[in-house]
Amino acid sequence: MKVKDFIDFLKLPPNILAALSLVTGIILFVPDKALSKLYMVDFRNNYGFIISIVFLISTAILIVFIVTFVFDKIKKKIENKKLKEAQIKYLMNAEQAKVKLIKEFIKDETHTLSIPMNNGLTSELSHFGIISLAGNTQPVDFGYDSEMYIKYFLQPWVINLINDEEKLRDKYKIKWGV
Repeated sequence: MKVKDFIDFLKLPPNILAALSLVTGIILFVPDKALSKLYMVDFRNNYGFIISIVFLISTAILIVFIVTFVFDKIKKKIENKKLKEAQIKYLMNAEQAKVKLIKEFIKDETHTLSIPMNNGLTSELSHFGIISLAGNTQPVDFGYDSEMYIKYFLQPWVINLINDEEKLRDKYKIKWGV
């Protein structure tokens, strides 16, 4: 067996490794009586050493894959929880100007507004992913102060977070007709 063949073996997909591990495990650990019905006793006796190596390597790689998969899932869950906590904290500690602008977005049926592009408030909310451009190509309106007005929309996660969290609902309460 060449090194290249061994490396290719290590790159097999997990479902193939599981099948290899299962089959070689059966060949190695099934009693002779059951194996004789499959006419594989001589095969195990002749190639048992190679079958054992394949079994050990495929099982080890499969175990590492499963542990890595579980670890990644747990890590992602922790990261998502931390992100949600940071988002809630940001929205809770937002200054009045940000709160007012976010309320205006929420009031709009499509949650889209034309706001000044070069405004610091717009830049900050855009940077933190609270609002996003409503398309890559869009007409630019120029206000009386030569500001560029572009359409932005409020990200759905912001609306969902405000609806789901009571403390945010209280802070971003909409007073219709005001």
